[in-house]
Amino acid sequence: MAELALFDLDNTLLDRAGAFRRWTNDFVERNGYPDDAVATIIELDEEGYKRRPQFFADLRAAFSLTPSVEELQANYDERYPSFFRVEESTVESLRRLRSLGWKIGVVTNGAPTQWNKLNATKLTGEVDAVCISAELDIWKPNPGIFEEAARRCGVALDGWMVGDSASADIVGGHNVGLRTIWMHRGQSWDEELPPPTATAASIAEAVDHILSF
Repeated sequence: MAELALFDLDNTLLDRAGAFRRWTNDFVERNGYPDDAVATIIELDEEGYKRRPQFFADLRAAFSLTPSVEELQANYDERYPSFFRVEESTVESLRRLRSLGWKIGVVTNGAPTQWNKLNATKLTGEVDAVCISAELDIWKPNPGIFEEAARRCGVALDGWMVGDSASADIVGGHNVGLRTIWMHRGQSWDEELPPPTATAASIAEAVDHILSF
């Protein structure tokens, strides 16, 4: 029977922080702002957790921008995916799993524009299923999104969840019986939460854990 590995997208399969910094550098350069504007914009972003309409409202106010929030977001949605890069080791690791019969799903909280990142990095061809919360109206850690990912992969909900969010990915995966790998990004685990099965700094390391378990 095929085994299941589910992965978060931002700051797990893809370096969201790096992509946003590249977008920010481009935005600052195109608008002729001083270099210290980069830090201001990154702070406003709140690591992507701030809703985009609010982020662009705050950005517009901070820099006295003329375009509307809607115009700023439309330009962002068009340009932002091009700043994403996927590590070759990530692609190789996913292919390694699939070559051994594993089914791979992406489970991400976000808007349908998450597809643009997957398509820009060609990750759509490296996975078996994609579940985007806004399309399903189910958000991690709700069990339903994990269940739907397994259904779309055509296997039982039995395997692994890999992600960087303690609450959404690790606790959410734990609550549906999945083993979990936390992409720690240099942070310390909150000891008040159920611990992950393992921690990793890269997808290659995470896949090594999965295959050695």
